[in-house]
Amino acid sequence: MIGITDKAKCCGCGACMQACPKSCITMLPDEEGFLYPNVDTNVCAKCGLCEKVCPVLNSENGGDNVLKTLVGYQTDLDTRLSSSSGGIFSLLADYVLSKNGKVYGAAFDENFEVHHIGIVNADELCLLQGSKYTQSGIEQAYQHAKSDLDAGHLVLFSGVACQIAGLKQFLRHDYSNLITVDVLCHGVPSPMVWKKYMSSQSTRHNAKISGISFRKKNHGWKNYEVELVFSNGEVYHKPFYQDTFMRLFLSNICLRPSCHQCSFKMLERCSDITLGDCWGIQEYMPEMDDDNGTSVILIHTERAQKIIDELAFKLNCRQVETIVALPPTADSRKSVRQHPKRSQFFIKLDKVKDIDETLKMLRPSVKRRIVAKLKRLKSEK
Repeated sequence: MIGITDKAKCCGCGACMQACPKSCITMLPDEEGFLYPNVDTNVCAKCGLCEKVCPVLNSENGGDNVLKTLVGYQTDLDTRLSSSSGGIFSLLADYVLSKNGKVYGAAFDENFEVHHIGIVNADELCLLQGSKYTQSGIEQAYQHAKSDLDAGHLVLFSGVACQIAGLKQFLRHDYSNLITVDVLCHGVPSPMVWKKYMSSQSTRHNAKISGISFRKKNHGWKNYEVELVFSNGEVYHKPFYQDTFMRLFLSNICLRPSCHQCSFKMLERCSDITLGDCWGIQEYMPEMDDDNGTSVILIHTERAQKIIDELAFKLNCRQVETIVALPPTADSRKSVRQHPKRSQFFIKLDKVKDIDETLKMLRPSVKRRIVAKLKRLKSEK
């Protein structure tokens, strides 16, 4: 049976839970809010299937399987502005839905917790658009996708790389009617941090949150804002680098342990297509940057290439060297370093009422600030 002795070796995809023939595995949150498998040993038949479908235990680090790297965006500006970057996922989803297929992705529920759901109608696509910077609960999404695939339906399944790897391990064989899309990932922050943030914001505004956008492009794609709409009509918006949740997330102080030893941050992917923000496009291909969002598109399979070719008339794309669009230093290609105060952060998080009280932990020590200041002074001379 699967047993988690090292939390850095569990990405929380839930493949083991969904594969268990005895349904004796449940995904339960730990003290940091991250989900891990819990096995009812009284029911377990010791078949070992849970270990066979684990993407971490069965990960294979091979070479580069990128057939082509593109940078670009879809030509419909409205859809692009409602997307995190270039609106490529929306275009792929529309393609599948137009063929009576089903699209799986991350969506907020009524409490703004994130779950993987499947949609079959174009008017539901807005639920899957936009970034959700917290780990989605997969629940039974792999099982549902398999049922759709076995019934002959075209399926698009999107998620971060470990979730796509979990799906592929769960399915156990390739499906010609499956299109997989993974999104470049910094790491996944704790759902508990997200809940504390929402609670603090609701208290501060004396109202419930009724709408959320992590990537509002009011001041452009590169200077995106976090926007919260409240039931009393108030609207909160701050640049991402000033928002408490985004500061904690990007500091690496609240990420899942496996994100610091990620098994899936390499150019080789088991997905058909990898999508992400094309940061730095203004430096090497400025004609593709109007600050409304440009995507990097890694094509891994011939299947994906055929779909992109079919959609070419709705795309503005250019081919580029992979290393230019995604240099080795990019966070999406290497595990991010754990914040030195991560353990203290989660202890403090449990005690504070307002999450802003944890921000002081992001400040460098007095010694580091003095050293940094001396370096600045020296460079100015």
